[in-house]
Amino acid sequence: MSPNVSKSWKDVAAKKQAECAAAIPADWIIPAAVLKDIPLGPDSGTNVVALDIPRRSGILTDSELAITEKYNATELVAKLAAGELSSEEVTLAFSKRAAIAQQLVNCLTEMFFDRALERAKFLDAYLKEHKKPIGPLHGLPISLKESFNLEGIKTTIGYISYADNPPLTYNSALVDMLLDLGAVLYVKTNIPQAFMSADTHNNLFGRTLNPNNLSLGAGGSTGGEGALIALRGSVLGVGTDLGGSIRMPSLACGIIGFKPSTGRIPYARKCAGVLGGFSTVLPCAGPNCTDLVDAEFFMKTVIDANPYEYDSTAHEVPWRSVKHEAGKKLVIGVQGEDPLFPLQAPVRRALSSAVAKLKEAGHTLVDIPYNPDNTVATANGMMLKYYQA
Repeated sequence: MSPNVSKSWKDVAAKKQAECAAAIPADWIIPAAVLKDIPLGPDSGTNVVALDIPRRSGILTDSELAITEKYNATELVAKLAAGELSSEEVTLAFSKRAAIAQQLVNCLTEMFFDRALERAKFLDAYLKEHKKPIGPLHGLPISLKESFNLEGIKTTIGYISYADNPPLTYNSALVDMLLDLGAVLYVKTNIPQAFMSADTHNNLFGRTLNPNNLSLGAGGSTGGEGALIALRGSVLGVGTDLGGSIRMPSLACGIIGFKPSTGRIPYARKCAGVLGGFSTVLPCAGPNCTDLVDAEFFMKTVIDANPYEYDSTAHEVPWRSVKHEAGKKLVIGVQGEDPLFPLQAPVRRALSSAVAKLKEAGHTLVDIPYNPDNTVATANGMMLKYYQA
């Protein structure tokens, strides 16, 4: 849709941000007394993770704190399937914590907590009646990057011109799959306008801050997910990646992110922000989580559910579990540093540490020599030509 030229873009943004604030129930607002002596904002440098504001706020019960802090996604779905936890109590716990995260770092775009709780109640009733879960994600709250489409919810991808668009009448293919597998969807998370940035900022929702240091960004383009999961407002979310959009926020926020090969996770009917038919480097969807076990759990669950039945471009390739044989040593290649794109000191230190530990474990490390004809600069140049076509 075309922008409403009669309105200032700042007025449109203010209205949308007020709607976001109003989506948080009054009794989920962090008490002013809790935040009184805590410097917040993009110049404060505050680590809101270390301050444990969800516990200090009094908004979550002891049980809800345990639900959001004690378990990973794999453990939660086991407890949900066994009836040890109800989807309603788990969804309520993560909804409250997501609302707290939003107030601290501005990581959400759409919040539909009432709808999520209704879905959770339905799943609890189904389990009680049928004595079995709907699917392997039964009752688990999952957060979604803003660009995934949900029926009845808006998708704006940070565009001022999309702010007045009506709610959608269809789901992304992956959303249909997650619902069929029993998931509960409750929030969408912030992104940079048009995705193409490592800083999650747009004119409609503003900037998402890094919960470990509010003076830093959360990375992009899946930065809302990174910040939300770092504050345990979600234990499993879905982002997208083309040139690092899952991986960079995961590094910045200290969570787990995995970029699969393209075509493994359904990608159809997702808002791309470009004209139909425009195709360059292929993006993909993948998990953001707190535990590497959950990344594998998400991938196996989705691939075992025949993603090609939801999206014709998804590959019909089964999930294969390959376990490393105890005592068997590996041969691992180590890519040399590109002098035109030198590594930052912390990255170089992490790489050296990883190489040293692998050698100590008895594995063989093979240096891949620098090749001036096949460099990061060459690949980066090709990619930029695609982007600018």
